[in-house]
Amino acid sequence: MRHRIPLLLACLIATLGACASMADDGGRAAADSLAVHRADSVARARQDSINRAQPGYVVDSVFPTAEEIRRFAAAVGGRPAIALSNGAASVDALVRRFAAAVEARDTVQLQRMALSPREFIDLVYPASPYVAPPYRQSPALTWSQIQLPSASGLRRLVDRLGGTALRVERVACPATPERQGPNSLYAGCLVTFASGGGPAQRGRLFGTIIAHGGQFKFVSYANMF
Repeated sequence: MRHRIPLLLACLIATLGACASMADDGGRAAADSLAVHRADSVARARQDSINRAQPGYVVDSVFPTAEEIRRFAAAVGGRPAIALSNGAASVDALVRRFAAAVEARDTVQLQRMALSPREFIDLVYPASPYVAPPYRQSPALTWSQIQLPSASGLRRLVDRLGGTALRVERVACPATPERQGPNSLYAGCLVTFASGGGPAQRGRLFGTIIAHGGQFKFVSYANMF
């Protein structure tokens, strides 16, 4: 019996040590889980802040179209657009300016030739199919669907073709544009061009072109690159 007591004590000590180790492991796991939860919460809060900073962000989707337009315009600010600014008098003239700006890597001029958020909400969205069923969607969502591929397309365009001679030989747009109220939309224009003294090629260098009141601008710079 006397020999069994030290053995029992040793077993008890070992068991308590294992329990303590398991407690430590459990504590570390709980701490790790809490850290992950906090990181996820921070990421969600950061993304929500980014979303709320977008022009026309709407929390409640049940707002009527007129209220969504008003909110988007208020978020954008500035005076109402009554005409397209910094456009060109024709598709060809617009594309010539575009080619010169790409060659010079002049992103400021390229952005000025593209539809602004104020022009979008005042001149384009109210005449679009997105204001009513079955295509109804908010101006904020519609603008983001235009702007995100346009911004990334512009970066790729300047990276690929900027800084070298860009010669435009021909621009082929639809003979009959899509009409949306006072706006004419030329989608799928193809450009025959040569860059840096290379052979001529044909492709899409920009997205839709809009005509309003005799002025032409790019809706988007989504392209082949």
